[in-house]
Amino acid sequence: MPKPGAIPGGTVWQGRGAYPVYDPADCIAWIREPGPAQLRRQAVAARAQELIKADCLVLDLETTGVGAGDEICEITILDATGVPMLDTLIRPTRPIPAEATAIHRITDDMVAFAPTWAEVAEQYALIVEGRTVVAYNADFDERLLLQTHRLHNLVAPSLSKACVMRLYASWNGEWDRGRERWVWRKLIDAAAECGLEQKGAHRAHADAQMALGVLLYLQQRTNGRKPRRLPGAGR
Repeated sequence: MPKPGAIPGGTVWQGRGAYPVYDPADCIAWIREPGPAQLRRQAVAARAQELIKADCLVLDLETTGVGAGDEICEITILDATGVPMLDTLIRPTRPIPAEATAIHRITDDMVAFAPTWAEVAEQYALIVEGRTVVAYNADFDERLLLQTHRLHNLVAPSLSKACVMRLYASWNGEWDRGRERWVWRKLIDAAAECGLEQKGAHRAHADAQMALGVLLYLQQRTNGRKPRRLPGAGR
């Protein structure tokens, strides 16, 4: 592109009109300015980098359901390198409903000799103290943690949390007009779109690994450019 104030060296006719041409010595490299979508994705990458550099924890839960009376039946917490800090089944206070087992495949027999939340709560509190806890749909996990603590007459520690689901939704950039927010993708779909393996989905350890993988993917995309989606990803 021409430098500011450069004088054309001539003109050239192209199709519908004449266009100025410039001496290469009077030109500078054209720099593409990032648009709003690219800037948004760059901000997502920067936030993901902040979380990784801060040595965040990645948490995933499996539960007896999604209602106000449901509780945890499996928990995994990984550090930012993928090393498990806590990885255990939890024996809930009531039988696991069949519809929940159909999703995560955790049965009453599997948790029969697992620790109760009361036996794990202190270890959990020590692990999350002073750390940012990242989860896929962090609001849901925080609510189930609160509910499970209350079932055991325990006070849940305060949680500094970040949500990979919301970060990925902003990165993905699909707008939900009805809800006026970015579309929230399922974890398994986000993982597929990031080129991650989805083996063992709907168990806490596998889902925590996928959530960490999505976070690592986002923190690498510092140029804010969205690569072409893999064929069949997220379907």
